Amino acid sequence: MVDCNRVAVLSLLAAQYGAKRVYLFGSFARGDMTDSSDIDLRIDKGSIKGFQLAGLLLDLEDSLGRPVDLVPTTSLDQRFLDSIHDDEVLLYEAS
Repeated sequence: MVDCNRVAVLSLLAAQYGAKRVYLFGSFARGDMTDSSDIDLRIDKGSIKGFQLAGLLLDLEDSLGRPVDLVPTTSLDQRFLDSIHDDEVLLYEAS
């Protein structure tokens, strides 16, 4: 997924919604995605509250043309974070 157009779209939406950071992980980060792969994103929510996260998810899916699994960092345990650490790619960081 790390193509410039998709990163630009993701960055614009993340900034509009107030995300702090967005990371790519999973098959797109490893480069072994298939036509049916979803896009796995870990998000440090920043100022995003409640239903805004659902809005960001829907906007990402519409803009990227694929299902997106948008997972807040706060919902993940340390073991899972450790397991994805080596594959993660930072796509967006608020300035």
